[in-house]
Amino acid sequence: MIHRKLLMATAIIAPVVITACSDMTAPKNEATSVNPAAEAAVTEITFIKWFTTFPAMPGNTSYGDGTFAGTILGRTAFDNGVIVKLQALYRVTDPSGSHSFAALIQGTQNIETATAVLNGVITEGWMVGARVHVTFQRITPCALAPIAPGLCFQGTIRIQ
Repeated sequence: MIHRKLLMATAIIAPVVITACSDMTAPKNEATSVNPAAEAAVTEITFIKWFTTFPAMPGNTSYGDGTFAGTILGRTAFDNGVIVKLQALYRVTDPSGSHSFAALIQGTQNIETATAVLNGVITEGWMVGARVHVTFQRITPCALAPIAPGLCFQGTIRIQ
């Protein structure tokens, strides 16, 4: 008899519990929801650079000719010269004056793959304090390079 009453109670309660747990109209936990509008926009600026007198690097950006200037602040080779740790200061000049900035970056360059990845922060100008992610690759031939003819570096600066 008790077993029969327990079975009947389970049959009555189970649909109520299932309905309550699957209620799609219940409020959502906002802390775990993703709000695409709240995600930070990323600004991308393309560049091409080359060496004149080491450690100086002039170049062009998507803002136009002569809008890039860089200085290598540190260069250390590892792994038999395959991996190079770099630290640099990049300056980007926007001719309109509204998006000029300087960024201090550091990371590694792989000589074998001819690619580099650097990260840092904007230290002055537009978007001070914003994170910067830089990638570039060595390209040849490049008619822009007066020293080491044909050697340039082309990449993207991503500001977040």
